[in-house]
Amino acid sequence: MKKSFLYTLLLFLSLHSFGQTSSYFGRYAGGVGYNQNNLQRASAIGYNAKVSVDDALVLGDTSLVKVGIGLSNPQYRLDVKGVFNMRTAFNSPSFKINDRNFLELDEKGLFVLNSFKMKYENENQWSDKVFDKNYKLLSLQEVSQFIALNNHLPNIPSAEEVVKNGVSIDEMVSKLLEKVEELTLYTIQQQKEIDVLKKKLRNK
Repeated sequence: MKKSFLYTLLLFLSLHSFGQTSSYFGRYAGGVGYNQNNLQRASAIGYNAKVSVDDALVLGDTSLVKVGIGLSNPQYRLDVKGVFNMRTAFNSPSFKINDRNFLELDEKGLFVLNSFKMKYENENQWSDKVFDKNYKLLSLQEVSQFIALNNHLPNIPSAEEVVKNGVSIDEMVSKLLEKVEELTLYTIQQQKEIDVLKKKLRNK
């Protein structure tokens, strides 16, 4: 019994090390860097976990760790199953990517999404099909009739659909540009008609 206890204690001590104000749990876990012997309130947990700054908690090896919350088979650096909640103050970044602010709150508590761009999988998802020779551009009369019947533009979701299903930002950007391009075509058509009328007036 005593041998078993001593063996367990030695194993525990070999796997865990403790600093005066920092704690390390796991084989090869510990402080690293020029300040490693004077770290304050720093913790490293897991195999080969290394911490180098004060007031930090490091989970696992810097290259191999997969932290799972609510599941037993994490596939990524942080894999969470369930609701994930963050609390943040006004104008304090709540989410950074590569040390750049990505998401924060304004003074009313509304989300502010910083600069980003969207990518599309193929050209058909963009709106330039409007300029294709085979594109079926509705006449303004047809558009007017559609609006009278449906109370929204063709190929644009209604207010009811938006409230019920929401909208995809990338899809809506493409749809809005589609309408701008259609308006451009209508304007070109109207200008051609105006030019014809002007020519007729000059020839009278």
